[in-house]
Amino acid sequence: MKKRFLKTILPVMLLVTAVFIIGSGCGDGGVSNWWYEDADGDGYGIYESRVQNDVQPLGFVDNFDDCDDTNAAIYPGAPEIPDNEIDENCNGLFGITFYKDSDNDGFGDPNSGSVYEVNFGDPAPDGMVYNNADCDDTNEMINPLADEIVGNDIDDNCDGDIDIVEYYIDEDGDGYGAGFALPPPATGVNNNLDCDDTNPHVHPYAMEVDNGIDDDCDGIVDELF
Repeated sequence: MKKRFLKTILPVMLLVTAVFIIGSGCGDGGVSNWWYEDADGDGYGIYESRVQNDVQPLGFVDNFDDCDDTNAAIYPGAPEIPDNEIDENCNGLFGITFYKDSDNDGFGDPNSGSVYEVNFGDPAPDGMVYNNADCDDTNEMINPLADEIVGNDIDDNCDGDIDIVEYYIDEDGDGYGAGFALPPPATGVNNNLDCDDTNPHVHPYAMEVDNGIDDDCDGIVDELF
C-alpha cells in the first residue's frame, strides 16, 4: 500500500496541486490587478480610465479616488479653498466662508469669517450668516436694512454715509429699494440696492439658488452651482 501511494497517489496529488497553483495565476492570462489612470499626477486615479495588468503601467495607480483627474490640486485630502465652487478634497462638500451674526439682525461681521464645508444651499451654521454686510455687529438696529436716523452721528444703514437720509421705492416689499432717490417729503426705504424690485426673493445677500437668476444681486447668475 505504501509503495502504491508513493508511485501513484502522491504524484497525482502533486500534479493536482501544481495545476491548481498554476491555474490560479494563469487562468486570466497572468492579469491579476486593475490599475487606474492618474492623468494629473496627483497619486489618485479615476475609475473610467482603467486597465488590467499584472504589472503597474506607467501613469496608473491602484486607486480610483480622484474626483477630477485633470487638476493636480484636486484629490482626497487636498486643502479646501473656500468660496470657489470647487470640491478640492473630493468629499462632496464645498468650503464656504460664514460670518458671525452676534446681534441676530441677519447680517454678519466682516471680521469674523470662518470656513465650513457644506453642501450648497445648506443653512448657515448656528450664529452665522452667509453675508458680511454688517458695519456694527453689536447693535441689531444698525445694518443695511435699517433706517438712517438723522442727528445721531451713526451710519445706521451701513451705506458709508452718516445722517444722510434718502428714500427709494421698494416695489416688492423685500426691504431693498431701487431707482433714484425720491424728492421730499417722500417715504420709502433708505437704500437702492435691489437689482429686481419686482421679485421679493431677489435682493442683496439673498441665498443664490440654481434657477437662472441673479438672486443675490452680485452680477453673477447661479454661482456656487
